[in-house]
Amino acid sequence: MSESIGKAADGHPMSEMASTYLDALRAAGANLVIASHVLALYFGVGDTYRLGNLGVAVFFLLSGFLIMQSMINWLNKPEPRLAGFLADRVARIMTPYVPALVLIAFFNVTLIETNHSQGGVNTGVLTFVGNLLMLQDHAIFQGLEFAGIDLSWRTRNYNSAEPFWTVAIETWIYVSMGLFFFCVLKRESINRWLGVALVAVAAPVMIWNAAAGGGKSLSLIWLLGAVAGYLFHLWRANGYANIRGVATAVGAFSALALLGRAGKIGFQPFDVQSAILMAMIMFSVLALLISVKRVPPALRGSVKFLASYSYSLYLIHNTVLIIVLEHVNFERTWATVTVAVVAAHGCAYLLYLTFERHYRIVGHWLRPKFERALAPRGDVQTAPIAVDLIAGSRQER
Repeated sequence: MSESIGKAADGHPMSEMASTYLDALRAAGANLVIASHVLALYFGVGDTYRLGNLGVAVFFLLSGFLIMQSMINWLNKPEPRLAGFLADRVARIMTPYVPALVLIAFFNVTLIETNHSQGGVNTGVLTFVGNLLMLQDHAIFQGLEFAGIDLSWRTRNYNSAEPFWTVAIETWIYVSMGLFFFCVLKRESINRWLGVALVAVAAPVMIWNAAAGGGKSLSLIWLLGAVAGYLFHLWRANGYANIRGVATAVGAFSALALLGRAGKIGFQPFDVQSAILMAMIMFSVLALLISVKRVPPALRGSVKFLASYSYSLYLIHNTVLIIVLEHVNFERTWATVTVAVVAAHGCAYLLYLTFERHYRIVGHWLRPKFERALAPRGDVQTAPIAVDLIAGSRQER
């Protein structure tokens, strides 16, 4: 949900139409989640149509697809790679997340009166710190609850910050996959004790969310996107052989199969079989669009604009919806809903302008710090490499 679109794994830019399509998916995912929260807050309708689940599933499929390409791209850079990869991911997620969390905590003290807890304490200093460290509803807490042990100090989402649970899962998936890709597969050495600590926090999230958690299978859905990203990398190396025929056949098969699956069990985006078919449809369409070089400028511009602040929108929208619900009361509900949705987009765009769009600067600042922290003891090569990476990134800009 937090990844930017633009280049394939080897740095080769995507076609305008393919890039526009991925941006459209990002924007659609955020607005599907908004729609589900509007229905719940303003009309008392649960996620009957699975709009929120669909939006989250799309986000995780896109995230896996793009992060796999990012990891492959990092292989073209000198070591240390894990530190740079994690610094970029942390910067991408936390640059708007931290100010959003601060704003949400402030609004919950000053403007929001209702409680949106899913059980347990969901405000206060401990909850704020837990959300800051991405420990809200951590897999260990959920596992203990499953075993009949529910700790009183368990960290929850900060009241109106309901969407934050997926951001925490995504963060620890990044850490898990980075450790596996660079340290296990590519044998990169890091500080042993820090590595153990990261595994102890990240691995339970990856494992638990493969079979349980709020999304039941979000780790597996993310991995589906990652597999698709790797297959596209191999396909491009082969010149996208038979791309139209393959994409058409796979897309038609998966669309018909998904219709049958939905007819049998209902449309369940978090169902792994349904998610596989969704992924096949999504990425078949992408394959068909790769050969389309141009897109109408108006369409490209509008989609790119909506996608640019989609992550900020995901973070802040629920809080804005609740504030409007509590303080604005038009005679017609749809008038209040319109004000709420427009306000959510406006606040999200301001958050993007003020913080999110600067994540690359934050990433460059974090890289040498992550390199020093993750370097094996006695490693004297880290500092020069950090300087080279920063210098190279400045030349690219």
